[in-house]
Amino acid sequence: MLKISYHSSVPIYEQLVKEIQRLIAVGEFKPGDSLPPVRSLASQLDISINTVARAYHELSSLKVIEGNRRKGSYIRKHLPEADHEQNKIFKETILHLLQKGYDRHQIESIFQTNLSQIFD
Repeated sequence: MLKISYHSSVPIYEQLVKEIQRLIAVGEFKPGDSLPPVRSLASQLDISINTVARAYHELSSLKVIEGNRRKGSYIRKHLPEADHEQNKIFKETILHLLQKGYDRHQIESIFQTNLSQIFD
């Protein structure tokens, strides 16, 4: 589900932010869905609780997630308009690749290759 690279030069909290945004974009996380508790996710990914908390704080400041002490963190029901527009662009590109006969693995590989070329 959530993928991070321990060997990347990109800080883990930034990877986590981008990964959660990616999962929202592809529909694995939907508005209203709960995110794993900070402690659980930190344990699952074998990273610091502070790293997960920082990622969640960043996502909150981007208005992607909301949270409180009782309910935990969850995907906002109304995502910022800019994110909606970006999601639309990605969805159109993915649908175009599907129409050309690419499968999910090939599409993910194409995106990962392009991300690596840009950010690494």
